[in-house]
Amino acid sequence: MKCSGTFDFLNIFIHSISTVSEFAEAQAPGTDPRVPAPTSVSGGKRRPPASTQTAMATTTASNLTLLLASTLPSRVRLPTRLLRAPRASPLRLSTAAASSGSRTLTSPASSETPEAAEELRLETESALEWGGVCARLADFASTAAGRAACAEGRVPVGRSREESERLLDQTAAAVALLSSLTPLDFGGVGDVSAVIAAAARGRLLAVREICGVGRSLRAARGVFEQLNGLAEEMPDGRYSPLVDILQDCDFLTELVQMIEFCLDSNLSMVLDQASDKLGTIRKERRMNIDVLESLLRDASTKIFQAGGVDSPLVTKRRSRMCVGVKASHKHLVPGGIVLSSSGSGATYFMEPRDAVQLNNTEVKLAGDERAEELAVLGLLTSRIADSRLKIRHLMGKILELDLACARGSYALQINGVRPAFSDRDNSTQLDPSSACSVFIEGIQHPLLLEQFRGIVKESDAEVGNGQLSEEVCVSAMPVPLDMRVKNDTRIVVISGPNTGGKTATMKTLGLASLMSKAGMFFPSKGRPRLPWFDQVLADIGDHQVVSVF
Repeated sequence: MKCSGTFDFLNIFIHSISTVSEFAEAQAPGTDPRVPAPTSVSGGKRRPPASTQTAMATTTASNLTLLLASTLPSRVRLPTRLLRAPRASPLRLSTAAASSGSRTLTSPASSETPEAAEELRLETESALEWGGVCARLADFASTAAGRAACAEGRVPVGRSREESERLLDQTAAAVALLSSLTPLDFGGVGDVSAVIAAAARGRLLAVREICGVGRSLRAARGVFEQLNGLAEEMPDGRYSPLVDILQDCDFLTELVQMIEFCLDSNLSMVLDQASDKLGTIRKERRMNIDVLESLLRDASTKIFQAGGVDSPLVTKRRSRMCVGVKASHKHLVPGGIVLSSSGSGATYFMEPRDAVQLNNTEVKLAGDERAEELAVLGLLTSRIADSRLKIRHLMGKILELDLACARGSYALQINGVRPAFSDRDNSTQLDPSSACSVFIEGIQHPLLLEQFRGIVKESDAEVGNGQLSEEVCVSAMPVPLDMRVKNDTRIVVISGPNTGGKTATMKTLGLASLMSKAGMFFPSKGRPRLPWFDQVLADIGDHQVVSVF
């Protein structure tokens, strides 16, 4: 893994081993003159190594090579033993020219194709159960696009240390916002990506689709105005990272006003005022319909009075207005046109002679009205297609803001704390943690913690009924871990018995690395520190699923 700053390369090779006698035999101290005999570390004191279980860490000044997503601790509080051998030279490192006096190594993905790198990324995320964290984040997203992004694992991960710091700033601002019990209102913001794509392809959008775009644009502006108002009430700038997300966005106010002027979103119809021609056509059509209906009501009443029908009947057949009359009394409609008959043939539906011209006018005006409505919809569709880049940019920023708020909600849910990225260049004697590239105290695996809280909720009623003891809940609590890896440590090997927590420990640190890159807080104590890796790789052979332990 290539690291920013002084962490030029950090590749961690960690294998979870329950019995390491074979490993110790293959790498016994003294068999390789470059590897000194390890000494045992427990509580900060050195003692002779154990005979059957060994954990080895080698140190160097600035570079390291790993197959797991991050360094593992040289000091971990769990039922395992750690042995640390300082200044050992890993077999996978190559020595540079003697004149340079430094070691070099090749990044695992430096010679790989983009497809291979993507496959490695997906395998790592699967091994570390990153999808489980994303799924939990989806529960806190407010928009459909945010939930879909989390469910599909499209949670943004910083591609540089600066970008990850920006994501962490956004999460911290969201935590402050949500702690004040003033969540942002994303109501009305929909996922319009498919509609925008259809408009760009030239498909005519329906009234409902265009109204959805207008509603989403207006709701996006409402979110910004709400957030900006809250920021103005807090002059300390605590919400600035969130305000900056939407600060320079174009909310397309003119397009929204045009949509609302032309369309009724509640009735899903084009309004008369959308165009002068449409208003004129509809006015003429209403007048023609009034005359036609009056004529047909009079004709139907006369037929009823003459016994030609059981009750006056005015209806429409084949898009033309007509009256109902018994087949035996069709002579009551002289010169009329039979448009259709009932299933039994006992009733004819006839168009009176005086209604023919009025019906012709109605059919023509209805066609003209529909054509003008399509013209209005075509104009609005064209405007949306022309503004597609701005709309996509705005919706992308709304998604970014929604995910920031989701990260803040998730941080509050798990009592997460903000991590800091370690930097050896700024290490001081006043801060003991600065001597460690990884310094995390009391971290708990987030998925195990969520699982434990689910057990507690389910047992609240059962404990009162005597169905579940409190001891069961306590036993399900994930064990907090302390992880400390010195700046000059390159490789950490953990050994211990089966079910001793080795895999959970590695996955916890791997997830912490990914979560910090993605701007997420994780459950820990104090101010955790760990390096920023621009590539996280994991190779865990037992395929254990921590979330179902």
